Amino acid sequence: MIDKLKVGKRIIALRKERGYSQSEFADKLNVTPQAVSKWETGLALPDIEILLIMSMLFKITINEILEGKNILYKIANRPFKMSDIAYFVPEEEQKHNEQWAKDMIEQGWVKRNWKWCKENKEMRRHVGEKIVGHGGLVLEIGAGPGGGFMPWVLFEKFDAHVIIGDWSPTVLREWKKLFEKEFNPPNVYYAAFDNCDMPFENNSIDVISGGGGFGNTEGDKFKALREIYRVLKPGGLYVAGDGFVTQKTLKSFPENAQKELLKRRPDLFEDYYDASVTAGFKTIDNIITGGWSTKDDNDSAPAELARELGLEEINFNSYLRYCTK
Repeated sequence: MIDKLKVGKRIIALRKERGYSQSEFADKLNVTPQAVSKWETGLALPDIEILLIMSMLFKITINEILEGKNILYKIANRPFKMSDIAYFVPEEEQKHNEQWAKDMIEQGWVKRNWKWCKENKEMRRHVGEKIVGHGGLVLEIGAGPGGGFMPWVLFEKFDAHVIIGDWSPTVLREWKKLFEKEFNPPNVYYAAFDNCDMPFENNSIDVISGGGGFGNTEGDKFKALREIYRVLKPGGLYVAGDGFVTQKTLKSFPENAQKELLKRRPDLFEDYYDASVTAGFKTIDNIITGGWSTKDDNDSAPAELARELGLEEINFNSYLRYCTK
């Protein structure tokens, strides 16, 4: 079934890309501005003759106007199962994530975090501006229930082309459900995949952003960093917002907790700056942005681990890193 609201938003984006006012666009199509307004607000669909003129004017297919252009088919390097979400991993949640996913749904983490992002639009606006200013296709890795930098990209440019990525299919389904209810961006795609084995062609993505998403990677993070470099286009931008635990903080914990942390999460003590250089990035702009504590975070794996080890909190130093390929 064709979503009239999404078609309307697509028409708005296409019209604005060409610099047409509603009145100028109406003249091009030989219709009234009122007709254009009805399409753009989702009250009606253009008829087939008008769609044909639009397709020639915008140099895209009628199907792309009605259903959008699913960029994932173009850049994927392997077959995948597609419904409204591209599944490069199983649709079912991983066993160790099942309770976490259940809590996320029942406690409404995505909706809660989206509300917070809307109420704090200025907090990361500079990141959204930087990503949108670079232009092109944006991939948010490990979006999680917080969305990473994706909300600020969409606040800055509602019709930006963004792939929301995460290994958890539940995360993607929750974001899709929320956006269909209250935001409905026209050019957002959803892909479930492993950061350590990205299912995209070499040099296929303009910007990869990870507002905490890289830090939540399951598996070899050095491999994930090499994958990020591989799929970025030459001149592409990798934006990382993550944190690490200093050796001073580690040594403040009881000895048994230190051993468990080093055994189970050695990655928490790595800032990956040297690894970014080794991966091949030409320029790296590193900004220390303060810190955060698991005490204020109920959702993350480090917060769960802190509770399990009986630690009141684990403090992280935070950084924002812009890497250019």
